[in-house]
Amino acid sequence: MFASPQLKPMDPSSIAEPCPGEAVLESAAAMTDAPPVLTLLTKDKYEKMMWKNGLGETEEIAIFPKNIHHHKDEFVWRLSLTEIHDACSFSVFPGYDIALMMLPSEADPNAPRNLSFPSLPVRNAPGAPAILRHNDQESPVPFRPLVPYTYAGELPTTCYVKSGKTRHLTFIANRAKTQVTVSLETICPHGLSDDGICDGEGDISTPQPSPALAHRAAVGTDTPKASHRDHLSAATGSSSNRAVSPSRHHPSALPTTKILLGAYTIVYVVSGSIRASVNNDPNTVRVNAGETLICERDEDSAPADFTMSPVMSKDNLGNRTLNDHQDAMIYIIQIHMKRPQKKLDSVGQDLRGSMNFFGPPTESTFNLNSAAAPIPIHDTTDTSKTPRPLRGRRGSIIIYDDPSQIEKSPENSLSSSQQSHGVKYWESARHYRPPTFSARYQNESDVPPPVVRDSLVIEEFPMGKISTVWINMVKQGLCEWVRVPVIVARGVNPGPVLGITAVVHGNELNGVPCIHRVITDIDVHKLNGTVVAVPCVNVPGYLRFSREFSDGKDLNRLFPGSETGTASQIYAHAILNKIAMHLDYLIDLHTASFGRVNSYYVRSDLNDPVSAALAKLQQPQIILHNSGQDGTLRSACSARGIKAITVEIGNPQLFQNQYVHWSYMGVMRILTYLGMFPPLETEPPMNADDDTWMDPENLVKRVSSVSSNDDENDGSKPVHYHQPPNTIICSKGFWIYTKTGGVLEVYPAVNTVIRKGDLIARIKNIFGNIVDEIFSPSSGVTIGRSSNPVAMAGDRVLHLGVIKKENEVLQREAKENY
Repeated sequence: MFASPQLKPMDPSSIAEPCPGEAVLESAAAMTDAPPVLTLLTKDKYEKMMWKNGLGETEEIAIFPKNIHHHKDEFVWRLSLTEIHDACSFSVFPGYDIALMMLPSEADPNAPRNLSFPSLPVRNAPGAPAILRHNDQESPVPFRPLVPYTYAGELPTTCYVKSGKTRHLTFIANRAKTQVTVSLETICPHGLSDDGICDGEGDISTPQPSPALAHRAAVGTDTPKASHRDHLSAATGSSSNRAVSPSRHHPSALPTTKILLGAYTIVYVVSGSIRASVNNDPNTVRVNAGETLICERDEDSAPADFTMSPVMSKDNLGNRTLNDHQDAMIYIIQIHMKRPQKKLDSVGQDLRGSMNFFGPPTESTFNLNSAAAPIPIHDTTDTSKTPRPLRGRRGSIIIYDDPSQIEKSPENSLSSSQQSHGVKYWESARHYRPPTFSARYQNESDVPPPVVRDSLVIEEFPMGKISTVWINMVKQGLCEWVRVPVIVARGVNPGPVLGITAVVHGNELNGVPCIHRVITDIDVHKLNGTVVAVPCVNVPGYLRFSREFSDGKDLNRLFPGSETGTASQIYAHAILNKIAMHLDYLIDLHTASFGRVNSYYVRSDLNDPVSAALAKLQQPQIILHNSGQDGTLRSACSARGIKAITVEIGNPQLFQNQYVHWSYMGVMRILTYLGMFPPLETEPPMNADDDTWMDPENLVKRVSSVSSNDDENDGSKPVHYHQPPNTIICSKGFWIYTKTGGVLEVYPAVNTVIRKGDLIARIKNIFGNIVDEIFSPSSGVTIGRSSNPVAMAGDRVLHLGVIKKENEVLQREAKENY
């Protein structure tokens, strides 16, 4: 057996200092000493924004970066206070996550109350003052007070308010740049139960904390039982330490302390008042109900201690007791900024993604409810000064329909051998640039969800709001209603009723975006009277991509229709009597039909001074005198005293931005002419040489714009179009038809002046031999033309307008040979 060695005490001076290692030293060196900054935002600093549709209003509390517009510019986060007056649709924000936090209301006296603060309802109370619906298809989500709800900004979301008004906070955060937690806290001296209600009686005789918090004080821990709020804090690495008054002889409330790790912490006080400070600063900030406190800190600095305590009702500290306080209920939003990480692919190149760099999503992060993957933010930097070299093969053979639109470069110039073979080598296809940032965010029409009615009764809809409605027309084969969509914009002041209709022919669609733009730009607070917009009249034809109604008839030749006629006649009768008869003025938007193209022109009865003025205010390329009496919606309305015009805006089954812009500006000028809406923007009046037919007293000045080619626009800036420089007035118009069939070639373009005897078309047989030539029977201007090379005998060739002569008396009944 060996004896144990004798142990001698060690000299403390001989113990080496611990070595932290290079990684620890670097981490400590990276810590900054920048102190946190507290910013108090009172209610008078909120920026108020009224909704143009009259359905609500928004107060922007804060946005980062500062002094930018959330629709026009890219932002990191935004907090706003929203008041909703009626059911409405929220704007979409692709690439962002949204948190909604409804504020309590005292409107319902029967709602369960919070015992600590009787004016507040308890959380998760039965019933919800509003519901949310995503994509207009999924199950509704109850939207309750004091229950934060998050969803992906890509989802079209509609809010249905059950009664009265609702107020809620809206927090929007860039998913690729932030990770956010939202929690509801109750700040009080007694402690909290799991549902966020203060447990204390508020009586000086029993100032003891709840058993749960007493246990925490005894064992020195803060987690005997994890509540939902505690879980939210743990998910972000923050802690909540609530000190408890140890006895009734020390009734003063000790502050609640949270550890701040994020770059921004936002505190919104729902009720009561708090005093807050950072890092035990003796100078505290008082935050009252409805005010916001923002704590900004450098994430590379040490974590900050954020203390909060309820404000006592007595200023004399010596007389203050536990029942002299008011519990404060607050929302706390903590924002962590994500840092891009470098990754290397197999060849050593840097890869940067928009993935979540802070680990898997938790219940408290917005990523939990995000249905869509992060959308990368496109770089819209102007690269015109430093063009990047094109990658891939040079001199690729590209067949391009319009060679004039391709910019030729010396590098891709044609060699003599290439030219001799008739093969053109164009440079590579142009690079696509997506729409600007703001174009993805603005809701097109900002209209609420529709209601259903059997007939349009304008007085049923509130003034100062935009409403939508489905009008029941006729029953279809399943015994269900065919419904027509109607948008009703009622101004705050009385005035005339202007109707705008589109898609009377199911494939004539340019009027749809025109209506969307008009409704979007109308501010009901500046509107006098009512605008009734029908973006789709012929619903069966629209769904079949067909000009005609479901029975094959042309709906716009059957007005006023009949109650006992064919299906299309009954439908026409319903349109006229359920909708059109409530109008004072009508703008009927059309285009050419399949196989034809149109200029931008207006049909109007120029013998009627009001209809003539409406036509001239459109500033079209051509105005065609047509008195009606031809079964159109315009003629049926005119016969009933409704001043109406027909606007032909381009070609079928597609959207043409230039024509849409022209028609939109024409509608806005008519609104100004009728005293319903102020002009959007002005420019000096046109010269008399350019516009001799326009009455200067009624001239509505046009929007100053810069012309641009649609095909060359890269989406980086908005496109505006000059109105046509002049307008040709035609006293009559007629179609020229073929006498034989074959391959049709039509030569004049639309809006082209031709002379009598000019060759306007040839017809060839399938082998290429000319079988007929068509000459113009009269001088005039090309209103429209055929675009279909396959022609039968009797098909349309060209729509010719006869130019009005000076001092010519217009016919009382002027029709066309449709």
